[in-house]
Amino acid sequence: MRQEFLAKPIQQQKISQKQIQSLHLLMMNNEELSRFLQNEYLENPMLENSGQIPPCFPTRGAVKAPDEPASYSEAAAVDTDFLLRYFLEQLDPFAYTDIEWKIFKLLILMLDEQGFFPYSPEELCSSFHIPPAQTEKCLEILRSLEPRGIFQPDLKGYLLYQLPSSGRDSARMRLLIQHHLEDIAAGRLRLIADSLQTDLADVRQLIKQLRNLSPSPFSGMGPSSCDYITPDILAERQNGTWDVTLNDNWIENYSLSDYYIQMMRQTADPELKTYFLEKYQRGRFILQKTLQRRSTILTICNAVISRQEAFFLGKDILVPMTLSDIAADVGLAISTVSRGIKNKYLQYPCGTVLLKSLFTSGIACSEREISSSNVISIITDIVRSENKKKPYSDSKLTELLNAKGIQISRRTVAKYRVLADIPSTCGRKE
Repeated sequence: MRQEFLAKPIQQQKISQKQIQSLHLLMMNNEELSRFLQNEYLENPMLENSGQIPPCFPTRGAVKAPDEPASYSEAAAVDTDFLLRYFLEQLDPFAYTDIEWKIFKLLILMLDEQGFFPYSPEELCSSFHIPPAQTEKCLEILRSLEPRGIFQPDLKGYLLYQLPSSGRDSARMRLLIQHHLEDIAAGRLRLIADSLQTDLADVRQLIKQLRNLSPSPFSGMGPSSCDYITPDILAERQNGTWDVTLNDNWIENYSLSDYYIQMMRQTADPELKTYFLEKYQRGRFILQKTLQRRSTILTICNAVISRQEAFFLGKDILVPMTLSDIAADVGLAISTVSRGIKNKYLQYPCGTVLLKSLFTSGIACSEREISSSNVISIITDIVRSENKKKPYSDSKLTELLNAKGIQISRRTVAKYRVLADIPSTCGRKE
């Protein structure tokens, strides 16, 4: 008897390019979103920005101390507005074309927080369709500006740039910078000495000279010498309720251009009409998804504050809370919650906190369940007060935690010790 096999249909979910773009928008923090929209504005004629100055964000650094007065408009050590003014004022406004001025602005906005420019002309050509030769020309002009060494590709390039004028230029110093920066950070001095065919004393002297060089073109530059984080979300308590908003009012500066929409409708050129339609659809999509991003993040943050209200009021420690808990509370996928909290800071009356740090797993305790982050804090406190001549082993730390009613294994203690960047017993012994 012949048996026929029928192919069973297999369901596969294909993610479109627009869905991918929407997910990327959700993952961006405000600083990344601002840069993204600025780049879109430079490339898409259908987008308008009614603001006179592009939105500016500080370099992410130390969080503002909780005992300082709260302010949501602190200036960054080096922010976008300052950089554009600082560099463009050094250039002759009549010496360059409109296209070159646009490229100058784009390159300045793409500087990282250290003042480095880690992109090649070919990458810019792929992303923004700027001819590499034109990009290289504009980069060379910008590299001639103050501060000296600006627009170098990375730390290695910046250190090498400083050597000729530092009085420390030598073949061994160049080899040290070119091949051993990671070894210096890891303390592998013997490996460096063997590679350079010298002794440890000479290596230490070279490193001492290296540390006299500037680590960043932006060192000491900017309207303020302090580094602040501009929070992505603001939470205030008024009349017994929480008011949660996104710190992104600058988004309202972006809109679709009525002028180019009218041109799209009136033009008889089919190629031009197709071009404008494509740009219009992309601009509309980005603006819609940006507003959807705002709604999703606010929904997640309200759920987080509801679960951790005692912590936000400064009355208690964090309670265990997972991504799946919040996903169930708000009816979103776990992956959506994960993207919504990625690399975003929330400022509340007691300080500023990374959203991701509020999510912790629970550990059994004699009185109640406590979060893993609190256990790490307890381990840190125990190690801080130990006898440095006879530091506690992981087994002893486990015993001390069990005595406090925290049921945890030695292996978990070791994992938390590593997460807290606490060395082993040998590394802590004096």
